[in-house]
Amino acid sequence: MTVDIAGASGGSKLRILDINTRLFLNAAPDQTDFFWAARKPGGSQAPLFGPRAFFRTLEKLRDGDYDLVVVDGPTLPAWHPRTWLTALRDYHVRAPKALFAIAAARLMHRFHDVPVAVIDINDSFGIGAHNFGLIDRCHSYFKRELTADKWQVFFKSSHWDLPGRRWRLKKSSQRRIRKLRPIHLGYPRKPTAEPTTMKTSDVFFAGDTHPNSTVRSDGIEELLALRNEGYVIDVPDGPLDRNTFYQRLASARLAWSPMGYGWDCYRHYEASELGTVPVMNYPTIYQHKPFRNGEHCFYYSPEPGGLSRAVRGALQDPDRLAGMAIAARAYTLEHHTLRARAEYVVATVLGRSLDGAPARVE
Repeated sequence: MTVDIAGASGGSKLRILDINTRLFLNAAPDQTDFFWAARKPGGSQAPLFGPRAFFRTLEKLRDGDYDLVVVDGPTLPAWHPRTWLTALRDYHVRAPKALFAIAAARLMHRFHDVPVAVIDINDSFGIGAHNFGLIDRCHSYFKRELTADKWQVFFKSSHWDLPGRRWRLKKSSQRRIRKLRPIHLGYPRKPTAEPTTMKTSDVFFAGDTHPNSTVRSDGIEELLALRNEGYVIDVPDGPLDRNTFYQRLASARLAWSPMGYGWDCYRHYEASELGTVPVMNYPTIYQHKPFRNGEHCFYYSPEPGGLSRAVRGALQDPDRLAGMAIAARAYTLEHHTLRARAEYVVATVLGRSLDGAPARVE
């Protein structure tokens, strides 16, 4: 379902109000007004959504100066003690303004009629009860870790356990579930390295393994054991600077990209853009434009032996692997860049592209 709105722009470029997500700030900065309203500071380039910004923005919303409002799905409610204490600790003298911003960002939707999109890229698969008002108000709630059975996002939030048949049949529950949409984490910045056909390793991995997901802590021993079979496994002993990380990632035939706190991971997309085929445990989430097994990536079962079998099988045919790397990069550049993700959101909500033209929603 889309809302086909001509908007204030009348077919010209869309105007976006982005609060906290940074997706539109980075994808279309010339079309976006950005403000920060989170419990932790967002840096020097994140202006707080203080009283002056709030009232000016509200006036612009009522005047039809924005086509879409994009907000995050916070992990804690504005009224939670941890929200206040974190803001008081981290903002120092700006804490009163920050607390106002946090509350204003949640209350503002009562005072305007502009379509709202929520973008939740938190690691958790759940949606807290404090975000139900956002779901009810928004057109679409885009969630990174959207469970394969979407009902599971409400586990122990509005239901005491896993929502059962009676709860799922409620009209309010049905309305909320229809608004849930998948969205990928993507990657925050363009890799500084370039794809290369000069590969110096078979598999690359750099990241936390313990304490982290058991997929990582179990899989790392299996991955390192492949060295005894003659495979070149590049696992750095310590942290790498960003440029070195990208260079070594681009120089590998495969990138092990297991789930961390969530299944979706920056490395899925960084690897594929750099011409390295990702090896991922089977998805636990519902995805938008997912990589296809054997075409863009390799999926493996997390049970013992699953990772090593996938790696051995992938490396048996170098020519096929090289072709997959090209296909994975093309697929990522088409569907998983910052711009592509932003276009997906506005097409879903407004039925338009960022340039204002009609968009086809798949």
